[in-house]
Amino acid sequence: MWRSDELDSIPIHFILCTERTGSSLLSTMLNMNPSLIVASEEPFALYFSGKYGNISDWSERQINAYVDDFFSLFEKNAALYFEHKDRFAECLLAHAPILNYDRLIKLTYLNFYDRDIKNKDSIQVILDKQMKYVFHKEEITRLFPSASFLILTRDVLKNIEAKARRGIDFFSHPYYLSNVWKLTYEEALCFPRTQILHFETFISDPEAALKTLNTFWGVPYESAQLNYQAGFNALIAHRSDLLSPDFIKKISDFHRGILDAEPRATQIAVETISQKQQAVILKQTRETSKKLGYTNPTMAIKLNIWDAISWTFYRILALLFRPYLWRVYRLLPLKLKRIIRRRKNQYTP
Repeated sequence: MWRSDELDSIPIHFILCTERTGSSLLSTMLNMNPSLIVASEEPFALYFSGKYGNISDWSERQINAYVDDFFSLFEKNAALYFEHKDRFAECLLAHAPILNYDRLIKLTYLNFYDRDIKNKDSIQVILDKQMKYVFHKEEITRLFPSASFLILTRDVLKNIEAKARRGIDFFSHPYYLSNVWKLTYEEALCFPRTQILHFETFISDPEAALKTLNTFWGVPYESAQLNYQAGFNALIAHRSDLLSPDFIKKISDFHRGILDAEPRATQIAVETISQKQQAVILKQTRETSKKLGYTNPTMAIKLNIWDAISWTFYRILALLFRPYLWRVYRLLPLKLKRIIRRRKNQYTP
């Protein structure tokens, strides 16, 4: 059980990124540090502020409603990444006399990974890696006015090639994916108190990168952070009775990919992107790339009006399916979000 002053002393910081930038690998490494806990991409802090943000005197009914809402909207693998539901409710009820929204959110973060697999007694810093937050700057900085933000980025061509191989977005056209990249980092660069980490630097020397990040967040470096695969294997083994064999195979295959740093460091192909497309992308993302510390080369290819029209078309699609869609979804009442989540789960294979 935490005292109010202990909870108030734990800062919350954020990792801002897009997909295929090494964020899952980084989170796995950071979670091996006993002073850090990294949540598993759940946007509850943002979504629940409207309904629960102003409650100062928490009843058992309100706490149970919050727990039900939290598990109903959990997006990814609650059985693996979060404490048992009854233990979570017991934790919040035990802290009811000191709860406000800030402490509620911190206690929720501190219940990621059950206490039998990760000791929470020495947690000094909470980290949240959530891609949606990059498009909600005003709300996030209002809720967490002292937070710092790590911008985790990757060369634009390498990033969209990796995304296209995985097929993880609505569209796989290079202009769409590069517009998502550009929109993400245009927004991320507007956050206060930022630190930039390049995927390429992280993969080539993870120990040095981790030492820099630990200093940024004010915690000591632990050599165990490089023993990340053992940590993931222990997590799977601990929760194996709650997980189906198919799920274990699927997520283990995924983690084998993210934890195999050597092939990732040597990925240089951009085979699915034509020379003309590369020229357009490098031109359109040049300023954002420069602010992130990259230098986009100039390609000696003449561009025409149709290139500009095509780029603009995919920019509109990227705007619709990223910031606009995510901002509209945030405004929906929790009850409607629960209905959408329930229907999505029904149709997810």
